[in-house]
Amino acid sequence: MLQSIEIKNYAIISHVVVEFDKGLNIITGETGAGKSILIGALSLCLGERADAKSLYRADDKCTVEACFDIRTYKLQKLFDKLDLDYADYTTIRREISASGKSRAFINDTPVNLETLKLLASKLVNLHSQHETQELNKESYQLAILDLVAKNEKELNQYKDQFQNFQKLNKSLKELELETSQLQQDFDFYSFQLQEIIDAKLEQLSLEELEEELDALKNVESIKSKLYTSVAYLDSPEQSALQILLQAFHELKDLSNYGKDYQELANRINSCIIELDDLKKELENLAENAEFDPERYTILEQQVNEANRLLRKHQLSSLEELEELRKDLELKTRSIDSKQDQLVQIRKDREAAEKAMINAAQILHLSRVKAIPEMENTIQKSLSKIGMPNAVFQIELTRKEEYSKAGNEQILFKFNANKGFPPTALNKVASGGELSRVMLSIQALLAKNTALPSLIFDEIDTGISGEVAAKVAEVFREISQGHQLIAITHLPQIAARAEHHLFIYKNEEKNITETNIIKLDPDQHVKAIARMLSGETISEESLSNARSLINN
Repeated sequence: MLQSIEIKNYAIISHVVVEFDKGLNIITGETGAGKSILIGALSLCLGERADAKSLYRADDKCTVEACFDIRTYKLQKLFDKLDLDYADYTTIRREISASGKSRAFINDTPVNLETLKLLASKLVNLHSQHETQELNKESYQLAILDLVAKNEKELNQYKDQFQNFQKLNKSLKELELETSQLQQDFDFYSFQLQEIIDAKLEQLSLEELEEELDALKNVESIKSKLYTSVAYLDSPEQSALQILLQAFHELKDLSNYGKDYQELANRINSCIIELDDLKKELENLAENAEFDPERYTILEQQVNEANRLLRKHQLSSLEELEELRKDLELKTRSIDSKQDQLVQIRKDREAAEKAMINAAQILHLSRVKAIPEMENTIQKSLSKIGMPNAVFQIELTRKEEYSKAGNEQILFKFNANKGFPPTALNKVASGGELSRVMLSIQALLAKNTALPSLIFDEIDTGISGEVAAKVAEVFREISQGHQLIAITHLPQIAARAEHHLFIYKNEEKNITETNIIKLDPDQHVKAIARMLSGETISEESLSNARSLINN
């Protein structure tokens, strides 16, 4: 529960500390005394937008700190998830500098507003005249039905299935787009790949191809030069071999005169053998050096095609062309791979859709089951607070499209007048009626859920007299199991306070300040009397006040 709130330098509050208790805490005060300022300060502490214009003194920072007793809230796991130090008595602090910069703290640990709001939602449920308008929103109505249905497990299971389906659906669309793009490029890539394959240039060297082609072009010249080389080595008239043979025989005759002459003769003989072998190889090359027109045509086509492909793809070698071929093969094969992925992800999405539909049906049934009791309880509550002929109905219809809340459309229908059919709540309910519907709903939620501290900011607007007294009874019923803090202008409700806080203004030295005090029993009676009769308190108004309090 909310134990206290300390406000410094906010609006027309210089410094005030407000302490709250269990049960029904009522806050009253004259119009303009600062009741809405108190709610504004609390809202700021709970994560609402900060504004430097809200500072009481422009040259000092504003601080709002709220302390909560959360021993029974079972929030340890949430604190762990948010990486915060848990404390049974947790403080939330918000600071606004003179420049307008805002900071937030939970148990003195700096946090962002998202974290602050998440925790605050578990601690305080604040309803103002503005918040009552939320009741007309479909999302708010559905959230209330889920609270009454106590279907958190079913709702979370559905959300998991919905998110899984959405994730797969997104992946499928992205893959389809990617595959479509690849498919558009497939023919182009396939054509390029087939061109390279048809050229049959794998494992070939352009330099070697051009060399062989050039040799074929000049085969006659090559053959002539080969035969000329043979003639130089071994012609009938004068040749290198004949000269070497003569030198060999001369040295052979000298071999008897020393080993050195024999070694020289052997060396010349080796040269003769090598030249003879070389002569035979040249003769063989010359004999085989013939023009092959078929080979020439093949080589010419290969060289021309290789150069064309290199120019086309702006490459400099057949090695680079081979790398391009491998890349094109990967791209064309990826189409088949993507198609396989598409088949699988479509199966996965279909299974996820079935699981989502099944989870949505379970969620729907949990909601349908809770509707009759909710309608009956709220109608009884409305009758109790002055609308005996009111009809409250919940219309739940299925939709084709799915959202994170299911595939249902909800409509709260209401009519306060006997004999008229209920229609959409926002079309028939006045401000006062809407406030009483909200109160009836909160009373139902208080019985069925573990609500945090409830704060009502003049939710009793538009009612008076006997109805106000009945609303006060509902307040007391709710406060039996929950801390309830209510700002009211009605004496019938203020009279039921277990703890009465009074807001007032002080004006000193031309400076206005708002203060708040906790009233003792005698002050409580006088405050109620003043609400009944105005500033002048008579014995009659005091008697009426005591009668209201003791009733």
